[in-house]
Amino acid sequence: MSEIEIDLAGETFSLSCTLGAFKAVSEHFGGFVGAFRALAEVNVGAVAFVIAAGIGKPKNSREQERIVEKLFEGGLEDALPKLTEYLSLLSAGGKKREEAQSGEVGER
Repeated sequence: MSEIEIDLAGETFSLSCTLGAFKAVSEHFGGFVGAFRALAEVNVGAVAFVIAAGIGKPKNSREQERIVEKLFEGGLEDALPKLTEYLSLLSAGGKKREEAQSGEVGER
């Protein structure tokens, strides 16, 4: 399984590319284009949802609120590139672009 780590205010979140995260993100944003758009707009709720989905807690509103607090404490600047990388990986089923194009199986 592919993972991306994000550090927020001294806490590391390991975002996993799972089928559950794939479905949760797609359903929540009406597809991955909507998810990328929300990140581009720096929507804090969207950022928190993607992180919560990546750690396996997309329906946990308390966890999302805790993530928002961490984002406020640590800022968004370092998190956004990692989240974009995570969404790209997740949208490709956990495979990096080169692996997806060549048909190789990524770390699962």
